[in-house]
Amino acid sequence: MNKMVHLFEEFITKAINMTEAIIDSDYIETSKLENFTENRDRLLSVLDQISQKINWEEIPQENRNDLNRKIEFIKILDVKLLAKLQEHKEEVKKEIEQTFKQKENIKGYNLTDVK
Repeated sequence: MNKMVHLFEEFITKAINMTEAIIDSDYIETSKLENFTENRDRLLSVLDQISQKINWEEIPQENRNDLNRKIEFIKILDVKLLAKLQEHKEEVKKEIEQTFKQKENIKGYNLTDVK
């Protein structure tokens, strides 16, 4: 295999590792999630550029199948990530609603009558 295919495989593995790591995180640090999306975007862009430079007809079918399996695995991880992010979004939404409701309840108290 040529260098570009090795590089492509290495970057695919990095994309898998990055995605698995962010799935396992707790999303408390929003900057970590922002960095992940920016870095992954760049990584996928580089993968696209590399894949365009590879003559896939020269690559043995077994190697192509292996790379395709890794790409399919990334797609599965993406579905898991989206589900987890949606779940986190709902949790944050509930927290915001609860905080707002508590704020409104506190506003309802008229403390000026207390002596």
